[in-house]
Amino acid sequence: MFEVKQDVLNWLLEDNNPPIQYLTLIILLDKEANSSEALDAKNRIMTYKPIIEILTNQKENSYWYDKRKDQNYKKYLGTFWQLIFLSNIHAEKNEQISNGIEHIFSTGQPLNGGFSVSGTNSLVITCLTANILRSLIHFGYWNDERTGKALEYLLANFVDTNGKIRCQPTGLISDCYMTLPKILHAFSAIAKEDRTTRVTKGINLCVDRMLENQIYKYLPEKNREYMKTIAELKLSGQDLVDKKKEFLKNNPDMKHIAKSSWTKFGFPLSYTSDVLDAMKALVSAEVKYSSKMRDALDLIKSKQVNGKWINEKQYKSPMYTTIELYQKESKWLTLHALEVLKYYEGLKIVD
Repeated sequence: MFEVKQDVLNWLLEDNNPPIQYLTLIILLDKEANSSEALDAKNRIMTYKPIIEILTNQKENSYWYDKRKDQNYKKYLGTFWQLIFLSNIHAEKNEQISNGIEHIFSTGQPLNGGFSVSGTNSLVITCLTANILRSLIHFGYWNDERTGKALEYLLANFVDTNGKIRCQPTGLISDCYMTLPKILHAFSAIAKEDRTTRVTKGINLCVDRMLENQIYKYLPEKNREYMKTIAELKLSGQDLVDKKKEFLKNNPDMKHIAKSSWTKFGFPLSYTSDVLDAMKALVSAEVKYSSKMRDALDLIKSKQVNGKWINEKQYKSPMYTTIELYQKESKWLTLHALEVLKYYEGLKIVD
């Protein structure tokens, strides 16, 4: 059992963060969602300052930053990001959010069903599509046929390819690993009764690969050496492809090591992932404990400072609001860490 101090829970239950208050009650303290305490917090969610500040900056009651379809992805001011952030902090659908969703459907979803930086098929991004799909489900758009098209894009381009992600990184990793938690979050948001065989296969593909790498130990040990080589040689195109094949052939038994950025926790995340986010995705998918999670769980526990977790990441591009302060105690991270630890180890409240 993981011990959590009552003082930490009292901190999470403070009135200044109604979403955290609500989620603490129902996730950590097992209160019924229709209990008076939970309903009181839920009814105040939209008074949460970051939600108000994001909605206040919406333009023409429809979009953020700029209406052009190539500006939806503007870091971190475009419409895509606001909808992702709003869903991450458990905002509830209202007219402004509905209008923002209609805007990305009309300007950010091309014919292939994914969500695109430019609004065209050629610049659809898998992690963006997964993040938006998760947001659409959160805001009640599961039965919308356009949501179905986004799901079909992920199924066709991830599940039907047996987990091969379209994005190709420049290093030795075969494809984008940090997208896996995003996809797992999205598929896990689908109600169990609505999960098809292909969705279940997608969940299993994510889980199997994440466990295979002990969640965050997926970087080939000579990746830095390889990156230095190709930078010095200024390789690109087919020359880059050939060099990668040659390097892998000459180094067939590389160990996989931890990617350092995954060991630093932050909230909210954008297209990046970290150990805590990945473990929370596994909880959402109701994955049973595996010894391959042990190092990740130990890392999460090692990060606590007086029973709370610190925000170790900051956005270098502007945002409309500050959700959590850099290098300060984070209620969101503390909630997520305790949720993961409760699921896998159980919680014991102590004075």
